This record gives sequence, structure tokens and C-alpha cells, in this order.
Amino acid sequence: MTDAPAVPEPTTATVESADGTSIGYLKLGSGAPIVLVHGSISTAETWLAVAAELAADHAVYVFDRRGRGRSGDADAYTLTTETEDINAVLAVAAEQTGATPALLGHSYGAICVLEAVRTGADVASVVLYEPPLPVDGPTAGVHLRDYADAVDAGDYDRAMRVAAQHFLRISQDETDGLAATPLWPQFLALTPTWTRELAAIDATDSLIGEYAALPDRTLLLVGGESPSHLVGASTYLKNNLPNATEVVFEGHGHFANLMDPAGVAESIRTFVDG
Repeated sequence: MTDAPAVPEPTTATVESADGTSIGYLKLGSGAPIVLVHGSISTAETWLAVAAELAADHAVYVFDRRGRGRSGDADAYTLTTETEDINAVLAVAAEQTGATPALLGHSYGAICVLEAVRTGADVASVVLYEPPLPVDGPTAGVHLRDYADAVDAGDYDRAMRVAAQHFLRISQDETDGLAATPLWPQFLALTPTWTRELAAIDATDSLIGEYAALPDRTLLLVGGESPSHLVGASTYLKNNLPNATEVVFEGHGHFANLMDPAGVAESIRTFVDG
């Protein structure tokens, strides 16, 4: 068996979104294009290990969503600004490769992907990793005020603990374990960006039916150990999307992209090349 081809270092570039905001992205590899959209309290780096695996035979574009990392921001924020950012990167990928990209979104990034596709984004296929749609009630609801107050007070640790209990819905032990890892300071630094995204998530309650009717070929990625509200949202989509398949990552939760990037990449590759 021959060794897999070496993947070159990512190249960094920017593209201007519709409102003039600069969106920074990394490109790895060559071949059929895939655009990756990360979730809340994270950056493009959380998907770089998966991107590196996929870059053996695909051109992979992973960008920092507005308000973090290599990207700029603007005062006005809606799901529309997120979809405009996605469309800007999709256009770059299509122009550079001459092919229509596949589009993947993780967590809130998956909601952004759903909205982009609903509003006409040109994609070859769609991969959704646990969009936190408010299928059984608000994702943030009344607890958003507590979270926002903690952020406004500069108490990012308290904000993140409110989020862990009420938005991620993990146990106190799991929260304490997470707080002891190097990821916690990274989460804390990005807590201000989550307030507006949580409000946008809850506002999608009127769009869920439209998301579940999208005809695009879709892969649903689900963690076997993920919280029930995330699994429930994916189950709703699986039961309603007209052209969907599902892969369950047994033994993993909402972040299999960090824990098993090779396995996640192989599931994506098998789907988009199928």
C-alpha cells in the first residue's frame, strides 16, 4: 500500500462579504471542493485536523466566521450576514476549482448552512453535524438573559457555566472536566460572540419546517453520546428531509471532529464522493 500524498501547508486568504466584512479562510489540498463552517465558541482551527485528512483528495476551505480569528465583524448581525459570508467563500471555492462545492456545518454553523441552502446557495451536497434547532423548545430561552448579563459583566467563566448547564446541557461533572482542559480558556475568549448566535438559534423556530423540506442530498452526522436535544434535532431532520442519510459516531459526542478527525473525514469523503 502506498503512502497517502503529503498535504501542503494551508494557504491563508480573505474574501469580502456582501456588507464589506473581511472573511479570512484557509485552503488545503486540491480536487473537488468542500467548504467547512465551524460552530459557536470556536474557530476554523477546530476543523483543521478534519480538513487536513480531506485535503488528500479535495480542496478544502475552512473559514473563521465573522467576529473571530482571521475575520472581521460588523455592528449589524443576522443569519443573513452569516449566509452572505458562506456564499462569499463558496464563490471563491467554485471559481478556484471550477466545481460546485459541498458544504458542511457543525453545530450553529450547521444552522447557518441550512439557512444558506434555504436561501439559494449553490452546493453539490450538504453535511450537517448536529444543528441545535429548537425542535422541542428554545435552545437558550429564558436563560439567554443570565448568559448575556454574565458576558456584559465580564464574567466569562460564569457565562460559560450557564451555557454548559442550559445550552449544552451537560452535567456539572462534565462541565468541571471541560473547565480543566486547555479548551476552556479558548471558549471563554469567544463567549461574547455566542449571545447573538443563541438569539438567532431560537429565532429559527419558524423556519424549521422549511429546513426539513430542503431537497439537497444531505448527510447527518450525530454523536452517539451527544445531548438529547441535539440528537433530537438531527432525528427530526432525518425523519423529514427527503434526501438524507445518517452516520452515528459511537462513543463520541458533539466534538468527534476533535476526537476522531480521521473517522469524521472518512464519513464525509464517502458521502461527498458517493
